[in-house]
Amino acid sequence: MDADMHPLARRCYSDAMGLASEADNPDLTAHVCLYTANQSIALSRVGQASPYNALKLINRARDLMRGRPPGRIHTLIAVRQAQAASLLGDRNAFGRAIATAWREVEQAIEYQPLEECPTWLQSVNHAEVRGHEARGYGTIGEFGKAVDLLERAAGEQTMVRNALNTRACLASARVAAGDVSGGVTEAEPILIELDNAVSSPRTLRVLLPVRRAVEGLHGAAEFRRKFDVLAQLAVTA
Repeated sequence: MDADMHPLARRCYSDAMGLASEADNPDLTAHVCLYTANQSIALSRVGQASPYNALKLINRARDLMRGRPPGRIHTLIAVRQAQAASLLGDRNAFGRAIATAWREVEQAIEYQPLEECPTWLQSVNHAEVRGHEARGYGTIGEFGKAVDLLERAAGEQTMVRNALNTRACLASARVAAGDVSGGVTEAEPILIELDNAVSSPRTLRVLLPVRRAVEGLHGAAEFRRKFDVLAQLAVTA
């Protein structure tokens, strides 16, 4: 999915869903539902899917995990709900879902020791929730809130990859808020970090609004050159 090989990713997710169902394993099924929902959300952002497809998967995961003790799985379900709601332009549903995510992450951190948490959920923390909240505000057009939250989230992230993508979101949010110069300043060191470590086009995809904003802009030729070289490397990797 990160490499934009979406038809193959769909087949893999479909196989995973079949195996989880065959094993009658609700945890695995919820896991697949949330990752498949994430693909639908990503494709919805570029007009290639519907957030309603994601909502069906999110609701299934919620039903499977209903009654479980406090844990990061409940946080992630609420985060996915917020993502889908923002794409639908439903501000009220987005607000309710992100409030639930904050409540769930607080309870998870208090009651679920990290060593007892599945590996795939260990990165679900305050920074993760804040980053998704920020992106949701950006999706519904509240760019000032998005920038403020992303500035905080960028300083909280501990995983290198997540931190890089949060900073990329911040650069694009600055551009969306009308601060093209600030967006470029934020994005330039990200391109340097990616220079020898492009394994997927995900981060560059997040930075695409910055690249579009500097098309023909005097003084941004070097930024455009670096971005385009990295984008070509990501395609051929």
